[in-house]
Order: sequence, then C-alpha cells, then structure tokens
Amino acid sequence: MAENSALSRRQTRFVAELLGAKTVEGAARAAGIAPRTAWRYLENDAVKTALSRRQDGLLGHAARRLATEMETAMDVLHEVMVSRDAPDAPRVSAARAVLDSGLRLAELVALAERVAAVEARLQKGEGR
Repeated sequence: MAENSALSRRQTRFVAELLGAKTVEGAARAAGIAPRTAWRYLENDAVKTALSRRQDGLLGHAARRLATEMETAMDVLHEVMVSRDAPDAPRVSAARAVLDSGLRLAELVALAERVAAVEARLQKGEGR
C-alpha cells in the first residue's frame, strides 16, 4: 500500500495489530513495542492516515457483507409480518423492524448527501 511507504516496519506492524486489539497497550505488546512508543505513533500523521485507511477498508467490507445479508433478513421479517399463522407480537415486531430499518436508511442517505455537498463546496473553496 502507498501509505505504508511512509511508515517504518514497526509502525506498519503496530497499525496492523491495532486493528484487532482491544487496547493500544495490547497492540503495542503484539507489535513488540513499548506502550509509550505506541501512543507516540498515534500522534504521527502517517500512522493516523494508514490506520484510517485500514479502518475504512474494514468498515467497507463489513458494510458490503451486511448489505448482502439484509435482503435475507428482510425476507424473513416479511414472512413473519404477513403470516396469518404467526402470533400478533412477532408480526408487530417484524413490521416495526422493517419500518425502523427503512427510516434509518433514509436518514443515512440524507446525511451522506449532505456530507457530500459540504465536501464538494469545501473542495471548490466555497466553504470559507
């Protein structure tokens, strides 16, 4: 990766370990560096950039995986919701889950559009 060229081997290893660690100290141990060094690395712009890109990649992968499973989940909720054999409580719960998901998606889409517009204005220099 291009951002890794600006990082030392230890920094690169620390970034990789940090992605799966529960704590900075745990990542430092796994990377073979002192916790104080790890905290210093986290102040380094190149390390922050590399970490951000790796996290974005992981989140993107998780989002794609979730998106593929959502269709199945919606099918299950729909079956429960429209089934006359199911008790009312699960049907209402399924309907509520479908509505909540739809509202959250609409909010996220609207927010993403607003952020994109702000970013476009900032890139054009209109944000000043």
